[in-house]
Amino acid sequence: MRILQVCPYAMERRGGVQNHVRDIARWLASEGHDVAIVAPGPGGGGGEPPVVPLGRHVVLGLSGTRFEVTWVGGRELADAVRRLDAASIDVVHVHTPFVPLLPARVWRAFGRPTVATFHATLPPRDRLLRTVLAPVARAMRDRAAATIAVSASAAELLRPDRSDRPIEILPPAIDLSLWREAGRVATRSGEGPRRLLFLGRFEARKGLDVLVAAWPEIVARAGAASPELIVAGGGELAPLVEALVARGPGRVTIVPTPDDETARRLVAEADLFLAPAPWGESFGLVLIEAMAAGTPVVAAANPGYAGVLTGPGAASLVPPGDAAALARTVADLLAAPERLEKLGAWGRDHVRRFDVAAVGPRLQEILRRAAVAGRRD
Repeated sequence: MRILQVCPYAMERRGGVQNHVRDIARWLASEGHDVAIVAPGPGGGGGEPPVVPLGRHVVLGLSGTRFEVTWVGGRELADAVRRLDAASIDVVHVHTPFVPLLPARVWRAFGRPTVATFHATLPPRDRLLRTVLAPVARAMRDRAAATIAVSASAAELLRPDRSDRPIEILPPAIDLSLWREAGRVATRSGEGPRRLLFLGRFEARKGLDVLVAAWPEIVARAGAASPELIVAGGGELAPLVEALVARGPGRVTIVPTPDDETARRLVAEADLFLAPAPWGESFGLVLIEAMAAGTPVVAAANPGYAGVLTGPGAASLVPPGDAAALARTVADLLAAPERLEKLGAWGRDHVRRFDVAAVGPRLQEILRRAAVAGRRD
């Protein structure tokens, strides 16, 4: 098949959707399909599979997070239709199609059978955003040849169900092989202080403020075995972390937004990965990356993370926004090395079901059915 992946976010910026789009495109190409990625420019072109920059983007803040708004001119869009020979494309796969405005414009302009994947889980208290986006999402569901939600929480925006428009729940798979390799060669703390890691954007949606509030209690409970906290990333809450570095307690290190290789090393060398995001997470790619590297996880029990940390992993979930519960859970795990080891081993095995090699065949079949239906129509 000839497949066009449409990403609403710039591919050169690190993010879960971008990683998913890139890895499934590579997997589909390895299966013999002709795959290209369209994403907002101006950078990020080339590569394998090729990224075709289209339009521009601007980053805005809303509801405690940052996202991109994209646009593309009519002439540039028409040129892309010609250059990519839209008539020869079997299926267009659009990710988070209601992100303005690039995905919907490509969908309309190319006029090919389209599969729509919905990645977003909205803030639970943002009724205005839900009121605006839910009708748009349902209209897109009704137009798509097939609809995918990355989790049950991401599917909520598409409710109520329609029997003639079933929603496929399919996790946003990525290639975990590099994370497994990072875990294989990693050197953890050994006899030194335990390393705790936060990796992500410094914003309220990722729960960095909750971690900062929990940190003094984590240090107090650890006593003489005080751990080290590494906070990697960047964003508007940087002053909170800088203040923690300056006043303590304990040792806190900031690592500015790391590249992919450095991120894998930091995760693999950590004794515990902390993901306290209170809301807005539809899945939890950061969790499966850490677990693939063999690093145990403590995470907030938002709907997306709770859908990943099931079975034995559920014991390391804490109530969203509860700094005291986060501190207790972390301290209890640090005091029980055998629990940490078992949690790490469980995670390595558990995440195999989310690897692109496991999920890819299901996605391939959805794309194939959409393409065949489109040819019949």
